Amino acid sequence: MFSSELWNKPEESAYEIAFSCRFDRGSSSYLNRTVQSGGNLRKWTFSFWFKMIGSAGFGSNQYYLATTKLSSPYDTLIFDIDSSSRLYYQVAGKFFYPDQSFTDTSNWGHLVIIYDSDNGTADDRRIVYLNGTRLGVHDSQALSQNTDSKFNSNSVHYIGARQDLGGAYFGSYYLAEAHWVDGQAYDPTYFGKSSGGSWVPIDYKTNTGTYGTTGYFLDFAINDDLGNDVSGNNNDWGANGMGTDHRTTDTPTNPS
Repeated sequence: MFSSELWNKPEESAYEIAFSCRFDRGSSSYLNRTVQSGGNLRKWTFSFWFKMIGSAGFGSNQYYLATTKLSSPYDTLIFDIDSSSRLYYQVAGKFFYPDQSFTDTSNWGHLVIIYDSDNGTADDRRIVYLNGTRLGVHDSQALSQNTDSKFNSNSVHYIGARQDLGGAYFGSYYLAEAHWVDGQAYDPTYFGKSSGGSWVPIDYKTNTGTYGTTGYFLDFAINDDLGNDVSGNNNDWGANGMGTDHRTTDTPTNPS
């Protein structure tokens, strides 16, 4: 669980997030995209805001966040992989568990997931930040320097589903302000800041705006085109099992 002071919306927020996207198992909802060649396989950053939906199944099921469709082992990010409801982060067959449980269904949080296998410091090749704070390591397998990831490779990628689209292997959460930055290992201060005891979003696209070749920014502003990339790269995603009701106004800056 998290300290509520890290989740609450401050009295004033200079940057507002207007929309989020709801993923749910009942609809088998997910986004997919075939990533073209040219992405950096050794350095990328994924920043997004999320809110879990429902506690049923915590500790026994997997809530898929992102995967690639390649031969096993595929790269993956999963909520609720074990009895402690942790985030499971796998690249090149090597797992990484941050020391944090994810069972809060009432509040929004911000995750920044970094892959930087070029880094000469082994502990800095996979980093996860929650609400601006770097998470400790619960368990991990060693990752060799200069290991290529399958994220960013020329293959089909998914948000909200497992790569084989097996039964019930989908997500159940809200997602907002999703930035994928190709070729950079950016810390959370590029995407958020501390304000009045809370961690709040800032305007990454205006302030920095770097996305690289395969990068994208999903703001979910178009209810019949939820996979529309507004980064300027036009790296759009296909929406599956998502009606117009999957766009919501429940966001980190306007929680409901």
